[in-house]
Amino acid sequence: MSSIIFVLLILISYINLLVNSSSPYTKLKKCQDKDMSCYLQVAEDPTRCEKEDFVIKNCLKSCQKCDGLIIPPEYDLKKVPPNLKRIAFLIGKWRSDFGGKADFPTIPRFTYGEEIDFRLANLNSTHPSLNYTAFAWEQYEEIELHSETGYLTMDSNGTTVALTTVMSNGFATVEEGIENGNAIEFRLKRIGRVNFSRDLPVRRVSIFLILFKLFLLDDENMDADERNIPRIYFSNVNSYSSYDITYQYNL
Repeated sequence: MSSIIFVLLILISYINLLVNSSSPYTKLKKCQDKDMSCYLQVAEDPTRCEKEDFVIKNCLKSCQKCDGLIIPPEYDLKKVPPNLKRIAFLIGKWRSDFGGKADFPTIPRFTYGEEIDFRLANLNSTHPSLNYTAFAWEQYEEIELHSETGYLTMDSNGTTVALTTVMSNGFATVEEGIENGNAIEFRLKRIGRVNFSRDLPVRRVSIFLILFKLFLLDDENMDADERNIPRIYFSNVNSYSSYDITYQYNL
């Protein structure tokens, strides 16, 4: 009887190993870009994936050289149009399960989870853009707190970034900013709402999107692959509230 149990345990362990090794997330962790410039290198000239040693060695994910991992076309850096190359670093799914912190004047600070998604859209139009969606949930009960969708694009000169957003709370916004070294600061230009939504006294909104990598060399619980997973820091400050969150690449 004990030998049968032992065989079953070995079989279960083997099945778990096969499932984990074949999961997209496991493959993603094993196939990461090793340099921050990879997104721009590949977006500017996809042929670098075949002819430049630096890109071949350091940009496996951007070049889609991951064994068994297929990047969907809407996240393919090789398809980024010229006007979006400077913001190509945002393309992908980004998630934080518990990292969000929000402050409001009438309630205590609370934490939340959120996933945001930037993908290529309107590639055949005269002015291509990135489709943007976000979904936030309460950390413990996992109920929806907020969702929004919109488009992110740049002008023909590749300097000004514009974000148009429609939100589940009845608001719609237009924000503009300048891309500066993997960072964007948006300023609110227009805001509208349905006539029966809550009228919040918002006068100014500042948003920062910063791509960076954390190399936690002193964290023995984090392996080298996890240290190389890109992260985005997001901060929103206005006259009524403030919140910030750090997302991890989760495509």
